[in-house]
Amino acid sequence: MSFCVIIIRMADLQKYIKDGLKIVDNLIKQGNLQAALNTCQELLKVNPYDSDVQSYFQIVQEKIIKDNRKKVDADIDATMDLWKEGRYAELAQIYDRLYAYAPGYDRLIGMMAKLEAKISKLQKTQKENLSGDFVAALKKLEDEKRFADMIQACNEMLSMDPKNEAATEYLKRGKRLLVEQKISDNPRIVEGADFERSMSFFNSLLAIDPENETVKKLKAETQGHLSEQKGVSARMDINESVTRMKDLFDHSEYEKVLQACEEIDNIDPGNFTAKIFKTKAQDLLHSESNKLIVKKLKEACAALTPEYKQNPGAFVRI
Repeated sequence: MSFCVIIIRMADLQKYIKDGLKIVDNLIKQGNLQAALNTCQELLKVNPYDSDVQSYFQIVQEKIIKDNRKKVDADIDATMDLWKEGRYAELAQIYDRLYAYAPGYDRLIGMMAKLEAKISKLQKTQKENLSGDFVAALKKLEDEKRFADMIQACNEMLSMDPKNEAATEYLKRGKRLLVEQKISDNPRIVEGADFERSMSFFNSLLAIDPENETVKKLKAETQGHLSEQKGVSARMDINESVTRMKDLFDHSEYEKVLQACEEIDNIDPGNFTAKIFKTKAQDLLHSESNKLIVKKLKEACAALTPEYKQNPGAFVRI
């Protein structure tokens, strides 16, 4: 019983495929290739190994490819005016769309390669023209001594094209020229004795051109002058403080002398004069303190003498 069922089912299957292939054949004759392809795919799901279905499937695929290539050829022929007009962006979009229909078509691949070469050449020419215009603009800015604008233009170009050699070269040149211009325009700051102001000025120049050797040298010289100036000022402060300290000592204001000694030690640690006067002031303060104590004791004894005479037993002898 089971064997008979299998035979009947196999017979039904063959009939199904045979009828399906007739449909495929009619669709091919009608030129409805996509429907024919879809029908073949459905038949292959029923029996992937049927040679007749495989054959029809291959025939339909080849016809679709051939048909697609005819359409692609027609579309390519229609793009010739775009070539003449230089509308390369539109050509690229069209060829990308056509490639989805005929990915291995030699003519289309050749046209796409030709378009890529044309665009590359055009971009190179545009870049060369832009570079030439850019350099001309930089030279004009340099002639007009607009060095800050020159630097800005170079930075903008490098943000778009980091490897632009002209922008890199002129950026360095613009920085150097701007620094030289600022030095020339500010002789009082460069040559003046206000070294704090000069240091601030040179730091601002190094912010523009950190590697400028001229500014580095000027800054180093100014740093030396500033250090020397601070040293002289410190010595003057010490001399004034020592003079004031001696005056306080002469007027026996020893506590103020000690305070002045601390101030001198903060400016000039280990100052010999301050050290000597500090010792003297401490000794004198100690001596005065002892004298004051003795005086107070004598005054106390004198005040208690009458009471002692009246009642000696109320006191303890030390």
